[in-house]
Amino acid sequence: MPAITLGIPADGDRSTPCQLMPDMVNRHGIICGATGTGKTVTLRLLAEQLCQRGLPVFVTDFKGDLSGLAAPGGDSAKVRERLPKFGLDDSYFRANPLELWGPTALPLRTTVSELGPEILAQMLGLNDNQSGLLQLLFKMADEQGLLLLDWKDLQALIDFVADQRQALAQAYGTISPASLGAIKRKFLAIERTGAAALFGEPALQIEDLLNGARIHLFDASKLNPRVYGTLLLWLLAELYENLPESGGGAIRIALCFDEAHLLFDGLPKDQRQQVAQIVKLIRSRGVGIFFITQNPLDIPEEILAQLGNRIQHTLRAYTPTEQRAVRAAARSFRANPGFDTAEVIGQLAVGEALVSCLDENGVPQPVERVLIQPPASRLAPLTVGEAQQLLRESPLAARYGQSLDRESAYEQLQKRRKDTAAEAPERKEIHRKGKEKPSELDRALGKMADSFGRQIGRELVRGLLGALTGRR
Repeated sequence: MPAITLGIPADGDRSTPCQLMPDMVNRHGIICGATGTGKTVTLRLLAEQLCQRGLPVFVTDFKGDLSGLAAPGGDSAKVRERLPKFGLDDSYFRANPLELWGPTALPLRTTVSELGPEILAQMLGLNDNQSGLLQLLFKMADEQGLLLLDWKDLQALIDFVADQRQALAQAYGTISPASLGAIKRKFLAIERTGAAALFGEPALQIEDLLNGARIHLFDASKLNPRVYGTLLLWLLAELYENLPESGGGAIRIALCFDEAHLLFDGLPKDQRQQVAQIVKLIRSRGVGIFFITQNPLDIPEEILAQLGNRIQHTLRAYTPTEQRAVRAAARSFRANPGFDTAEVIGQLAVGEALVSCLDENGVPQPVERVLIQPPASRLAPLTVGEAQQLLRESPLAARYGQSLDRESAYEQLQKRRKDTAAEAPERKEIHRKGKEKPSELDRALGKMADSFGRQIGRELVRGLLGALTGRR
């Protein structure tokens, strides 16, 4: 596979382009820089270069301005002015095969059950007691055969437990009304951010991301930051669990996470360490990850240390804190005796970056000052009409275009309530005669209690934590 060209040395010498080795993509990387310094344009260039070399690429678009990847460039006068420096002309401009995912495109969905209680607790911002109760709710659902597929299933389960809290205590012990109330409040708060649309069927099939050299662009511009971070956790977990070991570390897919710091905001230390572990191990599955953020210090140190390919746009350093960040960024590069890295970080023009990539042996190269090559695609986003046409032509539209609503926990619990209500007059009559008949709920609780006794010691672990501990 040909090397990926990122740019040329700042002195304009085209004979020694700055390149990224395709075999080193799964050693991960980072693109960072202050707002307006060109890191999103660099992200665009990287995605199209990877795609043009036959790799599928998944890109999160937090600002909603990358859909122009599907159209040929040439719309920007500044881009045209830069082409001669790289020995390029108008024949360079080209469109990329693109799949649009998001609220107004193909819905990227998972099920509540697949997400699991651990990652869901992170999304809701639950404390330890509330997280423990959420895991108990999932256990109840499993023992009752309740399918948790979409958002209304989870809401129905929470309402059921709230209504039957005292009866359920016979099988599960005391259920804290305060913790249950807190879960419900946080559930409703997250629901108002549009999180419900991420749950349901058909759920994303990972193989659809791997099928062919395409850019899968997920529009996250309307997502709550916490929900966005949770989605990235889930995607990493799904790829790790579903992909087999890649022979010789052959790259299968590249992930580009914009606003990557949101992946770690509020993440407990133990989960952050587990994410660091999965970032390390997912390399053997042929997955390369590029984190895009403003400052390298936005990424936890244990993960930053694993990022072998680094692209640093300018950082502004007016305060002591910002100056420390610049020094830290400079120390992350292999030094170049030709210049002071910390000094140059603050002098870079828009479209320039400091770059250090791994060579074919996995050794970091000395940092270079680089003119980043212009992207071949259009900088302006697609129009509404262009986006709709792209969706109509999508080979995945038939699979994901229509939502499914199978019978699941919501419908099952509704039926149970109707059955219980229908039994109420009969129960009163039998009770009057001293022959109390067990209700549907009583029978269910008895079944749950028996099942609970048999299943002590067996945990249901899904999502990220299941992937890392091997307990799935």
